[in-house]
Amino acid sequence: MRRLPIIATLALIGGFASVAHAQNVIPDHWTTISRPFGEGVLRPGSGWDAGSTPSNVLSLVDGILYPEGQQWNYGSYWWDETQTVSPFQTYLQLDASYTFDRLVLQADDNDDYLIEFWNGSAWQTAFWAGATGGYGLTTRDSGMLSAFTTDRFRFTGLNGDQYYAMSEFQAFAAGVPEPASWAMLVVGFGLAGGAIRSRRKATITFA
Repeated sequence: MRRLPIIATLALIGGFASVAHAQNVIPDHWTTISRPFGEGVLRPGSGWDAGSTPSNVLSLVDGILYPEGQQWNYGSYWWDETQTVSPFQTYLQLDASYTFDRLVLQADDNDDYLIEFWNGSAWQTAFWAGATGGYGLTTRDSGMLSAFTTDRFRFTGLNGDQYYAMSEFQAFAAGVPEPASWAMLVVGFGLAGGAIRSRRKATITFA
């Protein structure tokens, strides 16, 4: 029996492998972000004025990760807890309920961030994104979680130096492949199907 051409086989395998990569729901499905006033204000004499930009809450949901180690208050959604209510919490509402099994948060390196989800009656811990060390904005990946369903998240900055920043939040829907993954899978099946048809034509004989 002939084997499928290598390109068709690789495309098919690649399609199956890519389907395992779930889609980040947040950029296309968030509706509102609510938080107390006071973000983007530094305490007098902090020394962090140089390189700072105004707090940008939309950076949290734009789907873009900044370079690792970027200054904590440059381009990010940031606050100084000594200048705001404590604890400073942020709420992210989605347009519907989704089932998630992986979260990613890029945030200031030397603080802890608690990510909770609403289960319909109470807030539950989804991911404790602990301090990483290093400098500036660093990415925490939860890895695979026990799947949970929710339509909203809550973020709380804790511990550290009371300077907090979050620059990106990603939540991956369980079992929902990215559009590019579907495309690769379709291409793989198409190439494999074409190869099978060609093989059949080549083996037809006439009496």
